Amino acid sequence: MTDHRTAPRFDTTTEAGIVTVHCTGEVDLGSACRFRDVLLAPIHAGALGVVADLTGTTFCDSTVFSALAEAFRAAAARDVPYAIAAGEVAVVRPLHILGLDRVLPLHAGLDAAHAAVRSAGVRTAAPAGP
Repeated sequence: MTDHRTAPRFDTTTEAGIVTVHCTGEVDLGSACRFRDVLLAPIHAGALGVVADLTGTTFCDSTVFSALAEAFRAAAARDVPYAIAAGEVAVVRPLHILGLDRVLPLHAGLDAAHAAVRSAGVRTAAPAGP
């Protein structure tokens, strides 16, 4: 029997202070803790915004959803704009079934997630009026 699983890979890129955590492959209980740590690190370090890019994720289990929710709470507590980009059915469908798509800042693609984070950053960084 051949195992056709795609090992998860986590990379980060930074542009204009916004950190994008790219997650590709299959993420499950064995790798979700690493994903969580990579996702929380820029939030705790004071990034201007964080995007979780799951557009290349082909499978994830509930532990990944817990990590996404924890990052959302951490970002909100630190006033760090946060968004999730997910285009694969393997990610979007379970989020929809669980109702998390109504709670988490989920976007259909990476460009939309970046736009949401930039927009939120502009609002929070705007000077107060007279």
